[in-house]
Amino acid sequence: MPQPTGRDLHVDRLLSNLSVGYLNEPSSYIADLVFPVVRVNKQTDKYAIYRKGDWFRDEAAMRAPLTESAGGGYSMSEPGTFICDEWSFHKDIADEDMGNQDEVFDNEDDATQFVTEKLRLRRERIWATNFFGTDIWDNDLEGQTDTPGENEFKCWDESGSTPIDDIEGAKALIQGSIGMMPNTLVVASRVHQALKNHSDIVDRFKYTQSGVITAELLAKVFEVDRYLVGSALYATNQENETDSTNDDLSFILNQYGALLVYSAPKPSKRRPSGGYTFRWRRPYMNGVSGEVLESTIRKFRLEKVGGTRIEGSIYEDLKLVGTACGCFFNNAISAGRTIES
Repeated sequence: MPQPTGRDLHVDRLLSNLSVGYLNEPSSYIADLVFPVVRVNKQTDKYAIYRKGDWFRDEAAMRAPLTESAGGGYSMSEPGTFICDEWSFHKDIADEDMGNQDEVFDNEDDATQFVTEKLRLRRERIWATNFFGTDIWDNDLEGQTDTPGENEFKCWDESGSTPIDDIEGAKALIQGSIGMMPNTLVVASRVHQALKNHSDIVDRFKYTQSGVITAELLAKVFEVDRYLVGSALYATNQENETDSTNDDLSFILNQYGALLVYSAPKPSKRRPSGGYTFRWRRPYMNGVSGEVLESTIRKFRLEKVGGTRIEGSIYEDLKLVGTACGCFFNNAISAGRTIES
């Protein structure tokens, strides 16, 4: 006697409480953490730069009675400039898709997350280009697998390497140029792997810690205020260029690099900083004055085509302002060695 089978009794549909997607963890981005944000009222402007030597020159002198005191002055360098270009991205949603979505989907929420992620990726890649590489800072040090020479060091994943001493030496270089001790160390995720497993560092905690060496502990080891690990990925292929299950992903930061830098705790007068993020607060938008917006995720109707647009926008300039404030470690780990992700 024929009976209905399982397939006859159930029609497959999407689960309402589960979906699979891929995106970077917010903590993998470091571009908004390294340098302070300067909120500006104009899209373009200038900032003053004092000549360094005038403030370090020892010119006070003993004065005899009824004589003039020693005196002098200081001069200004050419002002620095910034341009807060707009970076934006949108995702459109057809009315048909809004009305036809299953429970698992929230098209507006998905679009908001999608747009936000695109802006984060753009900022991170700009930061990496502007700050995380060679020929940017006054000091570059090159890692070597054998005996290092001048302006070189032994790669930190090699036996006999001395990352703590290397960082201390770079600190002295920067302090000797700006009068401030660098306070921030930015490393790629693979460099972080090498450092947290380095014998010199493990030995410092093997009797006092649980065995997990965190970024906070490494900041203490290197005596910096912040130890930041950049691990964000981006797709190197274009949309629809390859099968979606085989996208080409790459780390945004050079995975063999590290940056030691002085970053001002906040925007200040007469203080150095390796960089700033100038961010324009727009007082006028969509024909309406009085709004003060740094970044926006907005939704508006597309009446002509029948849909909704989710659009993100931000005006900013990630600006290198003090090349003497940083030291870049190139090939901090051996570029030819395979490291497990």
